[in-house]
Amino acid sequence: MSTLIEKNTRLKLLGPPLKRIQHLVPVPVLLLALAGWFIPGFWETGLFSVFAITVFCLANALREIIRLRILKQRLTKDIYKKTVLKIARVSMIGSFIPILTLYVGTVFPQYAGISFTVFLMSIIVAYLIVSRLNKQAKQLDPAFVTMGEIESYRK
Repeated sequence: MSTLIEKNTRLKLLGPPLKRIQHLVPVPVLLLALAGWFIPGFWETGLFSVFAITVFCLANALREIIRLRILKQRLTKDIYKKTVLKIARVSMIGSFIPILTLYVGTVFPQYAGISFTVFLMSIIVAYLIVSRLNKQAKQLDPAFVTMGEIESYRK
């Protein structure tokens, strides 16, 4: 019973700030898309894709940083290091690798195919590692709240 109360408390703490970021991130992307609608040749430059993916990846890193700050105060140091910190590091690295590979593919068009393959593989590997770490975190701390649970939390 105390596990459910703790999990619900964490959801109430994490839900609102992370939901704000989740809802505000598409705004600059949509504004750039709207501005690009009226600029001839904007879509051919490829700037929108680079900008949009960069904003979404940086938003993911920002969500993890907020989650780290909130849970650092809530959890013991040992559980925090074994669960939240590990997952946040992998998630942030998994956000920055796609940005770098996208830029490499944009700057060096001859390596675009390789860059795209690395882009997809890095996303898949980061997803698999985070999933495995989430399972381990649930075993260490039954009240552990994953990012997916926070996103599906209604309040």
